[in-house]
Amino acid sequence: MPRVLLTGFTPFGEHVENISEKLVHSMPSVLPISNPFGPGGSEISVEKKILTVDLAGSTWTRDELHSREWDAILHLGLCGECTEPRIELRAQDRLNMNIPDNSGRQSVDESISGNGDLLTPVQVKRWNLQSWKIKPTLSSDAGTYLCNETYYRTLQALDASEVDVPCLFLHLPNSSHLTISEGIQLIRDVISHMLYRPSIQVAAGVFHSETQFLAMQRANSEPKPGKWEFPGGSVEPDESPEVAMIRELKEELGVDSEINEKLGIWPFTYPFLHVDIHVFLVSTKDSLDMSSLAVHESMKWVSSDEAFKLDWLEADIPIVKHLQKLGY
Repeated sequence: MPRVLLTGFTPFGEHVENISEKLVHSMPSVLPISNPFGPGGSEISVEKKILTVDLAGSTWTRDELHSREWDAILHLGLCGECTEPRIELRAQDRLNMNIPDNSGRQSVDESISGNGDLLTPVQVKRWNLQSWKIKPTLSSDAGTYLCNETYYRTLQALDASEVDVPCLFLHLPNSSHLTISEGIQLIRDVISHMLYRPSIQVAAGVFHSETQFLAMQRANSEPKPGKWEFPGGSVEPDESPEVAMIRELKEELGVDSEINEKLGIWPFTYPFLHVDIHVFLVSTKDSLDMSSLAVHESMKWVSSDEAFKLDWLEADIPIVKHLQKLGY
């Protein structure tokens, strides 16, 4: 049975209650869930923990990960100024407390590790949130108080341990904007999406000369920053891979392109996502240079031998090997 850690916080500051604490107590210890991406489902075990609003609370999950394992970790916290739930995609490497925590600690403009912000690897943007009964928004600002600190320390520990455990922070408005029953429904939806893997179709384009092809470097604001990939992106539900290919190249590189040949489909399963990559040889009469980049950090023309010196996305490595066999 999959095991999920669900945490909330005690009240803090001027708050006499914390909806995250109430929701954790309200959740059943055994929960049936369905696969939101396909057939099937399962029962899960929910371990519930109320964290203290201080350093010990922010480090509890991190410290427990040294000796314990969960299949998913969902932190809950109160966002006093929010009017709707928010799924946090980023934990900042920063503490800037406008009020002391419950131990009297008040860190002002300090870094947590000095190693930079951390992004969740969970593919939340693939979740079709608009279809949910209780719709959360996506946020890249978890604040600079205990919620952010807890999220950061957990993501940091998971990254250091190299275990593929999905972890998210869910910020909640107070009970005047979210009822307990609505909160339980939302938590069930988030957990079910965390435990099952979405599957997507992707179109990738290979611009090439007789001996080289074009490689793109992911921007620092994207998941897996700095890694190299082929230009392209997700196939929308209402389009073919061919149409998606032309659209993505226009959006990413600002060029009008043509498809010369389809090389094939390469499937790959990441810890949090399955992709089927439709790969095309493409060409354009427009100029390909750094000034046209819209979403990438850099671009480079490389031969197959040169390409293997780059740090590629795992799913793209088999494609590079295939291009090598073709003589590029």
